[in-house]
Amino acid sequence: MVTFKAGVPIEVEGIRIDYLSPTALGSHLEAALASAPKSLGLSVVPIEVLVYMKLVARRRKDLQDVVELLRAGADAKRVREYLQKHAPDHLETFEELYQESLE
Repeated sequence: MVTFKAGVPIEVEGIRIDYLSPTALGSHLEAALASAPKSLGLSVVPIEVLVYMKLVARRRKDLQDVVELLRAGADAKRVREYLQKHAPDHLETFEELYQESLE
C-alpha cells in the first residue's frame, strides 16, 4: 500500500505503508493516480505504474517484487512501453529483472 500523506512511518494492521510524493515521481504518476479506479476506497494503479514505482524505490524487496509480478503474468510489453515514454532511465534495470523472471 502506498500513501501520499505525511506522517511516516504509517502502519495499517502491522503492515508498513510507503510514503511517496507523486509530484517528485513525475506528472505521469499524478495522472495515473487521478484516473485510477477505486477498490474499497483505495486507488488501484495499473501494473506498469506499480512497476515504475518499485523501480524508483530500488530496494531489494521492490526489485524482487518486479520479478515476481512478471512471473505472475504482468504484461512486460505494457511496462516497457510505459517506461520508454515516462522513465527510459529505468529500462535497463527492468530488462535485467525481466531476464531474471524467465529463469
